[in-house]
Amino acid sequence: MPDNTGIYASFSLEPVEQTFLTEKEGRPIFADKEFVRIFIAGDKHTEVYREVTDNDRLRFADAYKRFKEGAAAREQLTGTPLSQWPYLKPSQIKELEAVNIYTVEQLAALSDTAKQKIGMGANELTAAARAYLATAENSSAASAFAAENERLKDEVSRLQAQMKEMAARFEALESESGSKSRGRAAA
Repeated sequence: MPDNTGIYASFSLEPVEQTFLTEKEGRPIFADKEFVRIFIAGDKHTEVYREVTDNDRLRFADAYKRFKEGAAAREQLTGTPLSQWPYLKPSQIKELEAVNIYTVEQLAALSDTAKQKIGMGANELTAAARAYLATAENSSAASAFAAENERLKDEVSRLQAQMKEMAARFEALESESGSKSRGRAAA
């Protein structure tokens, strides 16, 4: 499978006129067809828009799956939307969206050519995006460790309570059997 780094796709359903049926029926006849828009993050001039092929369905399987599940074009992209990243100003977000960059992950994966098209500050933005993603990854690992720690603490508490109950039962059995054996020895 080809490397899709920096290449993104969004799928849509478009009405396409069926000329043969239109002429035959004497009225416009349309059929819904799947189309794909393939673009490169950071390059607003390179875009492919065509009817979907089987290769597109395989190459961009995640985006196609989200499309089939009813997601809108923007929702087919995965990642952190630029608007949810506090590092950027609204004007920077608009500038990046103008060159087909919609997520922090897209920004972090920009090629050197795409950075040149953005202009001054592009290296700092991509470095900040990479740092943000690395921090987020580390904090998600920390959250997972904290959740696992809590689960283990609960398990230890449950086992300790179970041990106390077993010890109490054992003592009760011991004292019961001790009084019976003393009773037999006295007889």
